[in-house]
Amino acid sequence: MNYKELNEQLAILKEKGRIYEKWKSRLAKLNEEENEWKAKVERRLEHLEKEQSDVDRLNSMTLSAFFYNLIGKKQERLEKEELELMESKAEYDTACRMLQDVQEQRLQVQRELDGQRELQFWESDYKQLWGKKEHHLLARDHELQQMAEDREHVIGELKELQEAEREGKRLMLALDRAAEALKSAGNWGVYDMMGGGMISTHIKRSRMDDAQSAINEAGRHLKRFQKELDDVKMAVKADLELGGLLSFADYFFDNLFVDWMVQDKIRKAESQVQEGQSTIRRTMHVLKNEIRAHQATKESLERRYHQHIELAD
Repeated sequence: MNYKELNEQLAILKEKGRIYEKWKSRLAKLNEEENEWKAKVERRLEHLEKEQSDVDRLNSMTLSAFFYNLIGKKQERLEKEELELMESKAEYDTACRMLQDVQEQRLQVQRELDGQRELQFWESDYKQLWGKKEHHLLARDHELQQMAEDREHVIGELKELQEAEREGKRLMLALDRAAEALKSAGNWGVYDMMGGGMISTHIKRSRMDDAQSAINEAGRHLKRFQKELDDVKMAVKADLELGGLLSFADYFFDNLFVDWMVQDKIRKAESQVQEGQSTIRRTMHVLKNEIRAHQATKESLERRYHQHIELAD
């Protein structure tokens, strides 16, 4: 099949589309400018009215005007207020002129776009022509077929890597919560052993419960994370089986020996969580690098694929 005529149609449509998008972009910017200048005109009108009020007040027989007149400074004050009024009027007039100029530009651009209404769906028309050419080439061009297969393969792998990364982030959040709760429990435990009393014991127990809940959540996310990593042929080895974390009622056995044992368990659990965080961070680093590499490969394949179709004649 000779693609010369199709290529010409694509080139013409692409250029017209470029010009249409240029006018659309310009209109959007002018709409923003118009709103900005409208706001400035409003602010400057308010300021102008205030300055006018100040001048009117001095020109009238108000108490302040009488006071200034009495001490012989009314004329000086009036000249100052009139100067400020003139400056405010100049700023207001400038803002009005700028607003009018922007509105005139916007109307001109709008007329340009109205004259190109048939191009508002140019992208859809372009894709339809492009798809027609692509369909013909894919049926005959083995090189393009291979590029299409490679691209789909990379896209599939990239999707799996991104799913693994999302699950890894959820796991890290759970581990972070566990680490924070364990640290707090440990600190309250030290205070408890120094005679903190029932309140500190209760707070420590509450923090232990928070840590247990976060660790249980981390365990669920760990299984999902490992499954996602299996899908991308990766593996993670992290001993995060912390189900036996102490959360028993030392509340009822409050003596120094038991408390020291609990503190030891808390610190060991905290250490295990930190090791887990380090392992997951290393794995996430590998994932991020793989994602970047796959994205670069995908973009390269898409450019080659697009160029191959575009240059076919």
